Amino acid sequence: MPKKFSYPTRNNSPDSKAIRGTRGHSLPVSGRTIGFLREALREDIGLKDVTSNLLIPAQARGTARVIAKEKGVFCGQWLVMKLFRIADPGVKLEFRVRDGHQFRRGQTVFLMHGNIRSILKVERTMVNFIGHLSGVATKTRLFVNKVKKYPVLILDTRKTTPIWRELEKVAVQVGGARNHRQGLDEFIFVKENHRIHGTLKKLRRHPGNFEIEVRSLGELWEAIQLRPKVILLDNFTPNDAKRAVAIVRKEAPGVILEASGGITIGNVRKFAAAGVDTISVGSLTHSVKAVDFSLLVD
Repeated sequence: MPKKFSYPTRNNSPDSKAIRGTRGHSLPVSGRTIGFLREALREDIGLKDVTSNLLIPAQARGTARVIAKEKGVFCGQWLVMKLFRIADPGVKLEFRVRDGHQFRRGQTVFLMHGNIRSILKVERTMVNFIGHLSGVATKTRLFVNKVKKYPVLILDTRKTTPIWRELEKVAVQVGGARNHRQGLDEFIFVKENHRIHGTLKKLRRHPGNFEIEVRSLGELWEAIQLRPKVILLDNFTPNDAKRAVAIVRKEAPGVILEASGGITIGNVRKFAAAGVDTISVGSLTHSVKAVDFSLLVD
């Protein structure tokens, strides 16, 4: 079984609320992110949708559907509901695929029933969001499935799209992985650039309450003496990671070992087999192909 691993995730504002779906994800989404959704709608709509207002009667009602143009893992159920709550609470949603569930090419993911002008106002913003977030969830699921036979957790990183972080980290949870820290204020994490002007001896006052990155077996021995909670093996090869695991299991068995740097879908299983507890993968969020969806009015 994986060692217990969690970074503290706090509510970012008094109106934070937990997003909950079929996979039980509970990362708080702050008022700042909800404001971001409002701004995204304003960006696309501007003053008004001049085409729909010209051609479509104000009271026209009907049904539209979002169709997947390729297979993937869906993420965006809460977001779709929130966008319509902002734009027009009268639009009723019917989800055929829930967060964390797979869909096939050509499948209807959800339907919208209500005012056609309202649906078309939300269309592009909504499809942009769910395409990207489903892309994150889909890629995450690939990594999780690749190492499922090993007692290891896949983690994300802070390599997220600016302002999207809370949403992207929810998508990682929907994909079946776990979240690393949200921001710099959440946990002491000593990286390479802290060593140049930093004083590592100060870490002795925080035993078991920090993570430290190491780039060699020499730095690994130094880190063990400081008694961290987590040691991150940065850009180790799988063979060197295996050596580090053997050392830490003998000298500091309570320490959590994380592998990071250069992790791909092609080599992630080798790192899992090396015996680390967690593997953090920046590409879950920093270089994701969006899933292609389209919206059609019936």
